[in-house]
Amino acid sequence: MYARLLINLLLLASVPFALAQPQLLSGEIAARNSQVFVAPQADNWMVQIAWMVEEGARVAVGEPVVQYETASITATLEQLEATLRRVKAESRRNNLIQDLALLEAEHRHRIAQLNLRKTRLDADIPRELLSELQHEQYQLALTQASNAYQEAEKALATQREDVVAEKQRSELEITSAENELERIQVMLSTMTQYSQRAGTAMYVDHPWTGQKIREGDSIQRGFSVLEIPSTDDLHIKAWLNEVDVAHLQEGEAVKISFDAKPKLQLVGQVARIGNQAEPKNFWGESGYIEVLIDFEHTSAHGLLPGMSVMVEVLGETQ
Repeated sequence: MYARLLINLLLLASVPFALAQPQLLSGEIAARNSQVFVAPQADNWMVQIAWMVEEGARVAVGEPVVQYETASITATLEQLEATLRRVKAESRRNNLIQDLALLEAEHRHRIAQLNLRKTRLDADIPRELLSELQHEQYQLALTQASNAYQEAEKALATQREDVVAEKQRSELEITSAENELERIQVMLSTMTQYSQRAGTAMYVDHPWTGQKIREGDSIQRGFSVLEIPSTDDLHIKAWLNEVDVAHLQEGEAVKISFDAKPKLQLVGQVARIGNQAEPKNFWGESGYIEVLIDFEHTSAHGLLPGMSVMVEVLGETQ
């Protein structure tokens, strides 16, 4: 009995590697370089996608790929255009009023100046040539004319300052309206986004729900909505459960299988293992570490970013 038990234990000890399962990682093809489109800045913290190019469609340089809802921005733009026209009209009217007031102030100042000269001539008549009453009247008239002239001079200076201040105020108001109009015009121009490279359009997963962002969705400003990856330099982005990280080393060889191309298998190499584990939605409570894998491919393979892959670790490369 003991001999049979010993034989069974020896047999179990001799086959652990035969029973061990290969280490597998799930992941997807990713592009090293991509043009990423993000929801633009707007007055509201959410923007709605009015139209988006179909996922998987080939786009050329300069083609529109995303169009956001612009009804509210267009309405604001029309209001600002009307506001700018009103501000300019009011500025012209106020400037005319100020210029007219300045002309009147200059006219009163000129009259006061002439009256002062006249009364001064009368007041300079020798006293012995005039009666006492007439001499006193001329002196009083001179004093009154002098005071009137000083008041007219102060009024003219004040009116000139008012003209300058009113023109500056009008210019600031016009500049403010023009700047706000330009801001909305720039905002409106960003509501249509264009491809800067040729490639295949790929939808982006919503960071909160994990679902692909599509036409009609309302997206927070700054969120990625679409990607045009470069297919010239692809790699694999896989995820490893943090409890298994000790069993994987950079430089190990891997075999890559593609869900969309079951007959295609390629060999790659672990290029980098991340340092920080992070949770993955719907994958349970564990944390997962990003693993980047390099592999060689040609355009004949027809691989595209976003394709799911299964990675089998083979061991260290020689």
